[in-house]
Amino acid sequence: MLKSLWSVRRNLRMFNENIYRGFLTAENFGRNILVFDETDSTTIRLLEADTPYYTVAVAESQTAGRGRSGRKWISESGVNLCFSVNLPPMKIEHLLPFNIAVGFAVCDVLRSTADVKLKWPNDLMAGGKKLGGILFETSLSGSVTEKVILGIGINVNMTDFPAEIKDIATSLREETGLSYSREELLAELMNRLDAFSEAFLKGSINIGSEWKKYSASLDKKIAVHKNGVKTVFTERGITPSGFLIAEDEKGLITEIVTGDVGYDFSG
Repeated sequence: MLKSLWSVRRNLRMFNENIYRGFLTAENFGRNILVFDETDSTTIRLLEADTPYYTVAVAESQTAGRGRSGRKWISESGVNLCFSVNLPPMKIEHLLPFNIAVGFAVCDVLRSTADVKLKWPNDLMAGGKKLGGILFETSLSGSVTEKVILGIGINVNMTDFPAEIKDIATSLREETGLSYSREELLAELMNRLDAFSEAFLKGSINIGSEWKKYSASLDKKIAVHKNGVKTVFTERGITPSGFLIAEDEKGLITEIVTGDVGYDFSG
């Protein structure tokens, strides 16, 4: 349904807020929007600003955009989606499960165009390459977050990738041969996140069982890198807390905790 809704665009242009609002039906997510031609980072902008909850900040270009483990996020101006959302405070233990649930919502929208899957904990994959990523930034007060900023980057219409990532990165256009309206895509993401957030808060999303529908490597060999040591596991799912369940070559089960390891498919 969504694929037929999205317009094919031959000419790139700046993000148009009016077009975006024409497709927005969410009650909370994205009702307030900040659009930047260029900024250091949409996440930094929201961390430093006093904005209503669920404000979305979108930028054509980011000079300090980054992904997991502080890696620089490379994105060509005017062709991709780089945005952040200011969320209400939540308990620290809910951050990883919510991060993963957000991945489900994003996949649901993008699967109308391509076969998008998740690489634990927060990478969006298509055709075995990275399509985008999801990242949370927080400021803490005890066991509760004072600020929670959800950042998402998606390669939409990008076709010219730098040499250092051209073999590992892809875009919706690369996967389908079509160009997409970023305004419609962002609106549909806000609509879906609005529904998913409500369902998550009500406890009606079982991330352990849902993960099986979205994982890029369930029951496949993966390689985990920790403290300079590479260990080969078979992915068996995730726990209710969002930790990766992995089985080693001796059949022993272990839980991988986000932030402790590097993770790839090289095994």
